[in-house]
Amino acid sequence: MARRERHRAQRTPQALRKPRDRMARVQVSDEEWAAYRTGLGTTPVSVALGELVRREVGREARRGAIDRAGVRLALTDARELADELEGLIGRLEYAARSARAAAEHRSATYPTSAGRTGSSADPWAL
Repeated sequence: MARRERHRAQRTPQALRKPRDRMARVQVSDEEWAAYRTGLGTTPVSVALGELVRREVGREARRGAIDRAGVRLALTDARELADELEGLIGRLEYAARSARAAAEHRSATYPTSAGRTGSSADPWAL
């Protein structure tokens, strides 16, 4: 038996479930990586990438759930994801309304050279 297999066989079930550090290389442009790092704020990259892996595993579990317990877990996971998406949609709608209101305010405040106020084509319209 190889040393690695022997070591793995000696570990307790609790130790097997304990999160361990993994190494991976990420292939993205410097600009994408900088934007990702900025978006993380104070969250360590290792934590964020771990969450990304958990999401992918959950996505695969949702797709392949066939037994009762698996379906139940997939539903719980899908509901959490739906709640997160609902929050994101709310923030984006708020940002769109704010941008539209600001554009309308600028149009009313600064008339165009033809004497009209702004354009009727609003790119932020919902």
